[in-house]
Amino acid sequence: MRRALFAALLVGTLVGCRPRAAEAPTPVALPADATLIPARLRRLSNAEFERAASELLGEPVAVQRSLPPDVRQGGFTLNAAQPVPAAHATRLATLARELAHASVRRNPTRLLPCAATASGALQASEACIDAFVRDVTRRAFRRPATAAELSSLRALFDEGLRGSGGVEGGATLVLSALLQAPSFLYLRELGEPAGAGRRALTSIEMGASLAFLVSGGPPDAELLEAAEQGKLADPAARAAQARRLLGKSDTRHHFRRYVLEWLEVDQLEELGKDADLAPRFESLKPHMLAETRAFVDEVMVNEGASIRALLSAGFASVDPTMARYYDFDAYGPRVSLKNAARFGLLQQASFLAAHAHEDITSPVKRGDFVMRKLLCTTLPRPQELSIEVTIPAPTPTQTTRERFTEHVTNTSCQACHAQIDPLGYSFENFDAAGHERTQQNGKPVITRADVEIDGKRYEFGDSTDLSRWLAKNPTTHACFARHAFRYFSAQSDPAVEQSFTLMTDRLDPSVRENLIELLVAYVQTDLFALRGAPE
Repeated sequence: MRRALFAALLVGTLVGCRPRAAEAPTPVALPADATLIPARLRRLSNAEFERAASELLGEPVAVQRSLPPDVRQGGFTLNAAQPVPAAHATRLATLARELAHASVRRNPTRLLPCAATASGALQASEACIDAFVRDVTRRAFRRPATAAELSSLRALFDEGLRGSGGVEGGATLVLSALLQAPSFLYLRELGEPAGAGRRALTSIEMGASLAFLVSGGPPDAELLEAAEQGKLADPAARAAQARRLLGKSDTRHHFRRYVLEWLEVDQLEELGKDADLAPRFESLKPHMLAETRAFVDEVMVNEGASIRALLSAGFASVDPTMARYYDFDAYGPRVSLKNAARFGLLQQASFLAAHAHEDITSPVKRGDFVMRKLLCTTLPRPQELSIEVTIPAPTPTQTTRERFTEHVTNTSCQACHAQIDPLGYSFENFDAAGHERTQQNGKPVITRADVEIDGKRYEFGDSTDLSRWLAKNPTTHACFARHAFRYFSAQSDPAVEQSFTLMTDRLDPSVRENLIELLVAYVQTDLFALRGAPE
């Protein structure tokens, strides 16, 4: 009963990533020399494939763990560099057959509503079969099918119909073929010639690209119809469709995934911890991730969808298990953090555990995250400087901070670690499993950080001080927007991202800092509607 009550409280009245009621901002003009995303065919990520397959089959399917892991680009699974190696193609073929067979067997009339059961077998007229093939292909390919495609798929249906499977066998063959088809697996953004070096996305291409951009899945019936009618050439129409999709509850998963991948916690389930340090860590991992997902939902829907709120929201979204882990006396979607050591996203156990070693904390991992993902400062990796990394061995007489002092005395390490390590030390009041601590090896934990950033010196009492500073820092806001653009547009070209930065610099700060409004502004621009011509 308590679990059910918590679930109800946590979901509350949340709908989609709620956009503002106000009109979309005026589209920002794109400089003539701006670098565009190149014309491309982009393979769907495993998460996008799962969402598209679920929409096609009319029921949720879980296939991500059944496919080889995505190749990441800039840390994100959404990117234009996803290959289809032999292992992926082989597994996909098997998976497509399994999904199609299971879906048709469970509820064939959901897929063929014009069919009927007679004499214990499913029967369908020629017109019914033609309508099924036409409709399912349009939804799979996110465009009307060509006559050749329809003819080929109808022949495939007839092959199954002649076999022992009957109508169900025909539908299974068609669905299995569609789930493996290039027009299903790839998002087409090739466009048509639109001047020197530029190509304009067609209305059909814009419909599919817009849907995957804002919802992580294919266009629904309304968007597909608008695309087919050529309405998406109008920036205002694109903004209206984006707002509509963002208002749907099933868009939340897309924003959760972005934050989890950006935060580098999406693979927490595969992480292990020393049993002596955290004996319950295995059972806690799902609860840690559930906390972060619920917190992201709350921020995206009710707190302005900004990095400011993610870093400094004064509440936690915890279930009873995490409330006990944090020693809170309450649980729910908005538990006050007043007088708590935790403050926002960076003090959640998921982040702290993911950026630590198996048995000890890692000031380097935690500090490096702040530099890379919040300040967009990428320092050279040790291997690039021909430095052999040796983690100081734990001792029963030293704190982690004491062990890492060599980094700032060794001239080879000093330049980078003089920034990274102090930022990481500010999190030292949380152990490798994200549990709060005040002592280590009988000594007080010191979280004070004195660090130089962009030529200025800053002092932080602990990571909550750091989070407050980051939340107000314009560099953090711009960096978060850049990473968001990298994820949602599935590319990582610095020149393209610079074009996006030029666009965002011209927006009102209230739009620039709100991820939802920022995406609505983006879909109205030529940076979304145009592609660079291939060389």
